[in-house]
Amino acid sequence: MSELTRITNPVLKKLWGYIKGDRYIIYAIVFLTVVSFLAVYSASSVLAYQKMGGNTTFYPLRHLTMLIGGFVIMAATSNVHPKYFAGLAELMLGVGVLMLIATMIIGSSVNGSSRWLDLGFVSFQPSEFAKISLIIFVAKMLAKHEKHPDDAFLPCIMATAIVCGIIMFENLSTCLLIAMSVVSLLFIGRISMSKLAAIGLLAAICVSLLIVFADQVHPVFPRAKTWRARIERFTQDKSPENDKADNDYQAQQALAAVSISGILGSGPGNSYMKNFLPMAFSDFIFSIILEEYGLWGCLLILIAYITILARARIMAGNSNVPFHIYTITGLAILLSLQALINMMVGVGLMPVTGQTLPMISMGGTSNFITGFAYGIILSISNHTIMRMKTSKN
Repeated sequence: MSELTRITNPVLKKLWGYIKGDRYIIYAIVFLTVVSFLAVYSASSVLAYQKMGGNTTFYPLRHLTMLIGGFVIMAATSNVHPKYFAGLAELMLGVGVLMLIATMIIGSSVNGSSRWLDLGFVSFQPSEFAKISLIIFVAKMLAKHEKHPDDAFLPCIMATAIVCGIIMFENLSTCLLIAMSVVSLLFIGRISMSKLAAIGLLAAICVSLLIVFADQVHPVFPRAKTWRARIERFTQDKSPENDKADNDYQAQQALAAVSISGILGSGPGNSYMKNFLPMAFSDFIFSIILEEYGLWGCLLILIAYITILARARIMAGNSNVPFHIYTITGLAILLSLQALINMMVGVGLMPVTGQTLPMISMGGTSNFITGFAYGIILSISNHTIMRMKTSKN
């Protein structure tokens, strides 16, 4: 590890000086990154034993490479003027939709669903890029129709329907995450409540019908039965007397990790439940963090995400450019909601969703896309800070 430290320290120092934007947001992201490396190092040990013959450093080092790659992308993006994101909004959304369609046709199956697009030299989840692109597009539409917000409703809903409609075939939780983020942004953009209520009711009815009639729609929506099963397992009696409780293995193991955590936890690397919890390094990494670092550690993580959201809100309040306001707000809401969903699943407050914890869960290209999103947030915050300094002078 000393050799790795000698290599990475100069790189990180240069990156730190190059990253622009709000310092509090940067501090929070750095904290989450450090937690990510420590948590993945511990949680991936079982995977390393199974796949790498006991080489426990393989996955942490690969994850560290991805984290540094995400930081490089974040640093580079933070130096880009926000106007370029507005100019590329339609192109980014179009590319995202095309990749989603390609994933439906030739995507590779992971955990029972085709969510990955394999290009040979790299594989990634197009939904990660599509959701960021959609938020930027919606922000641009709201800014374009700032004086008459309702004029932005139709293009925003059509774009959201296309993206969510494609994603829903394989990933309902991501579809709902995107929909909630967009509706929240439309509400902030002063879209009429009657329109938002109508579209929300329609979406709720459609999802409910898919789940209720999962057996009938299974040929078209293969994952519908999985959605219903997860909801049924979440709502069933989880007492030891109920034999069906064992069916929800992931959630049960996650709750076991939470139950033995305590205030201080068992200490870094001392998780016991990581030996039994599937996807401990991604979907359920919050449960492992809670077991090892206890309540105080998880509160610090929660504070970090709240800091990013709060500082983004402050930057939006200090900006006088509508596109900047909606973009930084929308991206902050999207990432914060995703983090909240992952944490709620980890402590048993929601059905299993498959949502990762941004900047913490082990991942490949998802770290790059998350770094890109945070880079946009920092870019806008940097532009806002520079404008405020100029106005004072």
